[in-house]
Amino acid sequence: MKKLVVLIGHSGSGKTIFCESHPDWAVVSKDRIRRMVFHRDFDLSYEEAVNRIFAAVLVETVESPAEVVCVDNTNLTREQRCSLVEVALASGREPVAHVMSLLPLEPLYKRKQAQLQELASGYPQVRVSGFERVRYERIYLSYEAIGKDEGFARVIQEAPLLQPRQSKRVRKVRRARSKRVPELKPLPLFT
Repeated sequence: MKKLVVLIGHSGSGKTIFCESHPDWAVVSKDRIRRMVFHRDFDLSYEEAVNRIFAAVLVETVESPAEVVCVDNTNLTREQRCSLVEVALASGREPVAHVMSLLPLEPLYKRKQAQLQELASGYPQVRVSGFERVRYERIYLSYEAIGKDEGFARVIQEAPLLQPRQSKRVRKVRRARSKRVPELKPLPLFT
């Protein structure tokens, strides 16, 4: 059965790195939309548009032939996750939760800051506004533990190591060595 994998974890917990280890998955991510469409990391004035585009891309992607569709967002609250379970079930996909380990706030915040610095230096076309500690802490504290009643067919608990990301050059070499997967055709967003 086709799957919708919902990643659950704080910013900096390793969700995107986890996705990179599954190159055959179709990944839907608000961060990618922010960076590729609006050339920003986060800007509240763009979030309504980001959410609309995300919803359209998610609907198109779950209807695609991809065996696994992955939602690479924090998905910290039950409300966020329940809507994703509904999308999975409506599209005939098995909803699977992949929960990143809950790590202490301080190392996660430092890692997120390092990721933003890497983004700013490696992608000058992307406007990086930063992540204030107060805002990060508020989001960190919004986490709601996953419950058995949320409707996921399976819940997988991850225990990632908190390591710095590899440099882009090392990642490109690794990607070049990975097995080639068939390329999916672009999906029409507004048909």
